[in-house]
Amino acid sequence: MNPEQHRDTGVVNIVVTGIGGQGVVSATDVIASVALHAGFDVKKSDVHGMAQRGGAVMSFVRYGGKVYSPIIEQGTADVLIALEELEALRGAALLKDNGIVILSDFHTPPPDVALGFKPYPGHIQEQLMEMKPGITCRRAGVNEMLSRYPGYSINMFLLGLFARFQPSEKMVWLDAMNEKFKKPELAIKSFLYGYTKEME
Repeated sequence: MNPEQHRDTGVVNIVVTGIGGQGVVSATDVIASVALHAGFDVKKSDVHGMAQRGGAVMSFVRYGGKVYSPIIEQGTADVLIALEELEALRGAALLKDNGIVILSDFHTPPPDVALGFKPYPGHIQEQLMEMKPGITCRRAGVNEMLSRYPGYSINMFLLGLFARFQPSEKMVWLDAMNEKFKKPELAIKSFLYGYTKEME
């Protein structure tokens, strides 16, 4: 995150979405901390559903030379980070036509699916590309990670994937996690795994 990168070109809008318990808000806290360290003005907003029951949770972070509102309007998000696969579809309307999606392959059936009223949607990556043909969508192997390292965290793993494409140094991200978490070791391991992992 280069302080001059968006001084004249506007504000960068990032949406993180998932379900309660996945650490959606913690993920945007870390992004906001890194952006502040880079010298940006930062605004953050959290939208909670039935978070404690596994309901949808969405969090916005906006950074740039000057940010006047924490709200991301439809069609203006530069990046969507989806910790749960289905939640990417719910957040797709927020994306720019040329936005970027980092898509978890992890899914938790919502109540209507768990009760057998409807199936869990398939081919979500393809659906996203149909909805927004100009986006770049990368699917992350969360299930593979959890099978190898059951205690790792999805949110920091996906931040590791995201951070690889940002100009901020890796150490700045690690410092943000050390500030955010009382026991940051697992968060850092999850982040570093994502930082070196290939995506589909």
